[in-house]
This record gives sequence, structure tokens and C-alpha cells, in this order.
Amino acid sequence: MPTLTALSWDSSLEVGNAIIDADHKETVELLAEVTGLSNAEFPAGFKRFADHLRDHLAREEGLMDQYDFPATPIHKHEHERVRRELEGIAKRLAAGNLMLARGYITEIVPDWFVNHKNTMDSATAAWIRLRGGQ
Repeated sequence: MPTLTALSWDSSLEVGNAIIDADHKETVELLAEVTGLSNAEFPAGFKRFADHLRDHLAREEGLMDQYDFPATPIHKHEHERVRRELEGIAKRLAAGNLMLARGYITEIVPDWFVNHKNTMDSATAAWIRLRGGQ
């Protein structure tokens, strides 16, 4: 599977919800940006990406709550796992493990993102549409 950072934003990455799609587009852009940063710039770029992803996940959770998405506990549990993972990578990066953090951004996040978008986020967006949301 190609990594997300090798892709440009296009309609194949949309789930059909304007809020989620805007966040996903920013995720793609930030991944590409962080991947290209120098070692000196990478820690600040990683922080920007992690902050964005945490905010993105919170917005999705707000939509799930707003539209009474039945699989909310499962989807939120996955978000919490990702938050813990981000925290662990950030701690390792602060301790000097740049290669681990770069590998996370270039290998782990892109595959997770595409899988999560294709499963949980697509199901959430479909439910929102069924409930009259955009």
C-alpha cells in the first residue's frame, strides 16, 4: 500500500462529511509537510501534526455524539488508542528518538489513516447522512 504522504488530496480520501473531509485534507497536508522537514524542524512539525490530529479526533467525537452514532464507544476507543500512541511517540521524540518519530509519521500514520478513513470514519459519515446531517 502506498504511504499517504506520497499522495495528494483527492476525492478518494473523502467520506462525504464536510467537517471530517476538511480535517482529513489538513491531515494529508500536514503529513506531507512534516515528512519533508529537516531533523531540526521535525519536532515542532510533529507537535503541529499531533495537535491537529487530537483536535480532528475531538471534532469527529462531537459529531458522533451529536448524531447518536451507535458505534461511538468503539470509534472513541480507537481515537483514545491513537492519542496514547501520539503521547508515547512525543515523549520518545523529546528524549531524542527522531528516527522512531519519523518512522511513525511515514509508515504507521499513513496506513492507519487510510484504514481508519475507509472503515470507522466512512461508517460515521454514512450514519450522519442517514440522520439528516451533511
